[in-house]
Amino acid sequence: MSATLRSLLAVLAILATALLAGCGTQSAAPSSQTGAQRSLPPPVVTHTDDASAPVRIAVGGQSAPTRTVDTDADGVLLPPKDIHELGWWIGSARPGSGAGTIVVTGHVDDVDLGTGFAARFATLKPGDPIEVDTADQAVHRYRVTTTEEVSKEGGLPVDRLNRLDGPETLALVTCGGPFVGPPLGYRDNVVVFASPA
Repeated sequence: MSATLRSLLAVLAILATALLAGCGTQSAAPSSQTGAQRSLPPPVVTHTDDASAPVRIAVGGQSAPTRTVDTDADGVLLPPKDIHELGWWIGSARPGSGAGTIVVTGHVDDVDLGTGFAARFATLKPGDPIEVDTADQAVHRYRVTTTEEVSKEGGLPVDRLNRLDGPETLALVTCGGPFVGPPLGYRDNVVVFASPA
């Protein structure tokens, strides 16, 4: 195992419960609760000249712009604040590389802004298509293999999300389960895995 992979595993293993800790808030949440996004630090939006970086992802006939994001100083990975955008983790695999897991995150909703693009993730079923457009104008097609709802309290499949080897896999991650309030927002994460079509 490479030093880079070990360090990535360590980051997510330690912070599995912090990954996407506040994916949004239910619009029906009591008005006495503050929005989970308001209590979050800003995401680390970064830039890359990598031609294989995702720039747009299509799910269910709709698409969203995709920004490049990274973990912050504490190792927390957060999607862009705009709930209509997605974030591709620069530390994960590249579409079309043939190996590793491509990690994409998004907010499920926001109390002020409504339903986020990533809310579609929970509705995906095996066989559903996903398209990833990259900066070099290539289109990479995937088909959903599984959709899982896992607890933020240690249920995140860290080993599968941190793979830089093995079969190429796309992982879409957002929040799910019941709303529990800040700082977690929702109790669980929804993780959708897809393989090249």
